[in-house]
Amino acid sequence: MDVVALLPPSLLAHLKRVLERPEADREPHAVSGAADWGELVRVVRREPVDVLVVDPLAEGGTKVPELAALVEQQPSLPVVVYTTFSPSAARALVELAKHGVHQVVFHRFDDEPGRLRELIEQQPGVKLGDEVLGRLAAPLARLPVPVQRAVERLFRHPREFEAGDLASSAGVPVRTLYRVMESAGFASPAVVVRGARLLRAYSLLRGARTTADDVAAKLQYSSRQLFARHVRGAFGATVAELRKRVGPEELVARLTEMVYPGPAGPQGAAGVAGDENAIAADETPDEEPDEEPDMNARER
Repeated sequence: MDVVALLPPSLLAHLKRVLERPEADREPHAVSGAADWGELVRVVRREPVDVLVVDPLAEGGTKVPELAALVEQQPSLPVVVYTTFSPSAARALVELAKHGVHQVVFHRFDDEPGRLRELIEQQPGVKLGDEVLGRLAAPLARLPVPVQRAVERLFRHPREFEAGDLASSAGVPVRTLYRVMESAGFASPAVVVRGARLLRAYSLLRGARTTADDVAAKLQYSSRQLFARHVRGAFGATVAELRKRVGPEELVARLTEMVYPGPAGPQGAAGVAGDENAIAADETPDEEPDEEPDMNARER
């Protein structure tokens, strides 16, 4: 998850400690601190952002009008106000509530690490990846653990968009990744990565003023036309139709079917069930990975 924050130094440091620390069953999140309001707006416009954490009083004066305008422009972007309780903060919150900003955390009152992390992770738009992974739980469990964890990271925090990136995340050769995933009934790694990319695109498109060009740029597509082609291939719809007519439940169902069409033959998913040696067998030091062709590579 990519979090962008505009906070006083002490609050930003606490947020980073909470979200960037790996835990036993949770991956760390990326937290970027903006130097000022102008930088914050530039990042939101140019980069994929999952959650915005802001103290409207961070720069000394109030940024309520600017934050309200940003919420209007990016209605799908989850916003959490993280501030220190004061009369000025209370007045700012009253105004922001009129614009739909209701998630508030007060420093030293309710920013205990567990609660703060849970609040950030439960924001709308962040959970779609978890819903896809929930539907894939059974086939994911049949993958070698490093590959399973890499796929989970991909859908929770999609940042890289090549099959080779997924292989690197799993720590395996690309050839091995193709073999174990397809043996378990998954689509090719290239298609799985494309599914995660489209999931991120859908979240970004929920912003009323976000254009197809904006999304294509944020997700490193070489052109809007290629993005539109991927949308039509996955959903049989234009980008505009994806935004207006495809709800979250349908999106999750379509992407699940796209990345997991199911076992295709007698080898089936059982071919890798519990087989931790499936990775080690291909890790010969003097052998170059025989990467299968990634049809996306020429299209980026």
